[in-house]
Amino acid sequence: MDDKLIIGLTGQLAAGKTTVAKYLATKHQGKVYGFSGPLRDIADRLTLPQTRENLANLSSILRRQFGQDIILRAIKRDVATDPCHFIILEGMRRYGDFLSFKDLPNFHLVAVVAEQRLRYERMVKRHQNPDDATKSWEQFQVDDQAEAEQDIPKAIAEAEFIIDNNGDLESLYQQAENIYQKLTSH
Repeated sequence: MDDKLIIGLTGQLAAGKTTVAKYLATKHQGKVYGFSGPLRDIADRLTLPQTRENLANLSSILRRQFGQDIILRAIKRDVATDPCHFIILEGMRRYGDFLSFKDLPNFHLVAVVAEQRLRYERMVKRHQNPDDATKSWEQFQVDDQAEAEQDIPKAIAEAEFIIDNNGDLESLYQQAENIYQKLTSH
């Protein structure tokens, strides 16, 4: 893994992490690994809707039964065996996930931030999870404080770069591109 450029993306619910990951992967032939990916795989296999609640429950059950790092171990194995030289880790929510990668020489933590109301509006429009479109503002605020979100401020504070996603897509992409260019220009 030492020779791979690995960008870890952290940020609060619906801040724009997935949009940044897709942009960088498409533009620079990278591979995206989402920390929710293994949970989504399990939900699909069990024919469970991929609601935020179901994914959070699966995460809690797996972590309680098999260790707090169960998802991290799966992601690390996938990254280590992937021949791609540019990896984007989307959705680094837990501080331990960040700590596990931080000592790699080519790992860089990037935070994506946006105002809470804007994040809510984007989440309702994006339909990433089946329950997003019907989520109330009050429920979003509850989700924003859920157990899986608790470490995010700590991770954001450790970020090497911060992308402000309070503007338009062009601004978001430009900030992501500037970071990529900075990381690959040496």
